[in-house]
Order: sequence, then C-alpha cells, then structure tokens
Amino acid sequence: MEYRELGWTGIKISVVGLGSWQFSEAWGVLDYELAKNIIKRSVEKGINFIDTAAVYGRGKSEEFVGKAVKELGIKDNVFIATKLPGDFMNEYDVFKGTERSLRRLGVDVIDLMQVHWPPAWHNFPTCEYMRALERLVALGKIRYIGLSDFPVELVESARQCLSITDIVSIQIRYNLVERYAEKELIPYAERERD
Repeated sequence: MEYRELGWTGIKISVVGLGSWQFSEAWGVLDYELAKNIIKRSVEKGINFIDTAAVYGRGKSEEFVGKAVKELGIKDNVFIATKLPGDFMNEYDVFKGTERSLRRLGVDVIDLMQVHWPPAWHNFPTCEYMRALERLVALGKIRYIGLSDFPVELVESARQCLSITDIVSIQIRYNLVERYAEKELIPYAERERD
C-alpha cells in the first residue's frame, strides 16, 4: 500500500481509503459481521483511512465502524474521518452532532471532522460553524477539520474564519467520468498543500 502525508499533519494515510457509505440502506450492507469483515480485510491490506458520516445509515455506519475498530483492537492503526451534515451547521448542532458522532464511534476524539456539504439551504454564517469546529479542536474533541463538496470560494471563506488551525483536507467527487475538480479544486489543493 502506498501512503501520503495528510496535509500539514505529518500523519501518513493510505492512498486508498475505506468509504463506509455502504454500511447503510443506500448500499445494503446492514449486517454488522459483514461490515466488520470488510474493515478487517481492508486493514490487513494496508488501508488505514476509514471515512464515514453521520448521515450514512442515519448513524449506522459510524456505529459499525466504531464497534469494529474496538472489537478488532485497531484504533491505533486507523485514522477515522467522519462528517457533519451541512443542514445542521448552527453552533449548537455542531457541538451536539460531534458528541453524537463521538458516542457512535466509541472514541474520545475524532481524527478528522468534515463539513459534509455547504449549508446551502440555510443561512448559517460560515464563521459560526467554522469557529465552533475550531473550538472543538481546542477542546480536544476533534483533531483536524476538513470540508467535503465545497467549491474553492467557500473553502477560502471557511479558512478565513479560523485563527488557531486550518483546513487539512478537501474531500471531493472525482472519478473517471466526473473530472470537474481538475478545473479549480485540485489545482487549488495542490497550491495550498503546505
């Protein structure tokens, strides 16, 4: 397995990560033992990055990931990323959502907390939710902050709200068919990587 440094953290993560959206009704892996076996085999193959989200299976994915990581005794060998939904990004929801994710994952600290979409349907001020996430870093509830499915302009806006940390990752849709990220997001990420 090949590994790369996650932004400026010094942490090496596998270039292939395990996405756990499949541990939900959307993809049909609702059997915990099957999910646990998927996680076990992935780690055996060198994957150390596991991505989940509060909305995957309405928390079921986080529960499966947390339970499997604990039962397999691999917490020190994996880096867990999760996401708060963009619909719930007022200050109160950021804290409440993070506590729920911590509980479902069964951990004291979340390695990477990402905003799962910009809050496009609400008028939550960007600095309100970004500063709430930054306070969670200061409190030791999350280690790093990331964004998922944000355009460059909103990434820049979010970064300007932070004073003691910075965005460490931008998760984007990118595949052989959907290559729009090559126009702005990938060049931006490469330029801002350090």
